[in-house]
Amino acid sequence: MKKMALIYVLLGCMSAVSAFGDLVNITYTSQQIDADSWQYTYTVENEGIAAGVEAFTIWFDDALYENLAIASPASISNVWDEIIVQPDAFLGDDGYYDTFETGGPIALGQAVSGFSVTFDWLGQDTPGSQYFEVFDPADYTTPITTGNAIPEPVTMLLLGLGGLMIRRKQY
Repeated sequence: MKKMALIYVLLGCMSAVSAFGDLVNITYTSQQIDADSWQYTYTVENEGIAAGVEAFTIWFDDALYENLAIASPASISNVWDEIIVQPDAFLGDDGYYDTFETGGPIALGQAVSGFSVTFDWLGQDTPGSQYFEVFDPADYTTPITTGNAIPEPVTMLLLGLGGLMIRRKQY
C-alpha cells in the first residue's frame, strides 16, 4: 500500500511539474563529427507564450567552445534569420547562436526542430547543456524566459531509469 501511495505521489509531482513548467523548452541531440568537432540539433517547444516564440539565443562558453558554425537545413534557414557570434577566450566573451523568425513564430503548443550548430569542443569528456534566452518580440532585448537546453536522449533515459527503480522497489 505504501508503494502504491509513493507511485501516486511521484505521478502527481510529475504532472505538477509539466503543468507549471517552463514557457519554452529547448532540447538537443548531439553528434560527434570527429575527435573535437560536434553538432547540436535543437528542438524549440513553445509551452506557454501565447504570442509565439519569435527570437531566441543559445550561449556557448568562451572557455569550452570555438569555431561555431550554422548547420541548419533550408527548412529552418528559409524562415529563421540565424547568426553566429564566435566566443572570444582572450576577451572572455561567450559566443552565441541567435535567431529570429521571418516566416511566422512557433505557436503555443507547437515545436520546431532542426536548428543546428557545429563547433569545436575544448573541454574534457563530452559537451553539455547551454544556457538560452527567449526574447520579447516587441523589442528583442528583454528575455521572456531563460533556461538550459536539455539533451533529448538523456531525458528519456532518466525517466526510464526512474521507472525501473520504482518497479524494482516493488519486488
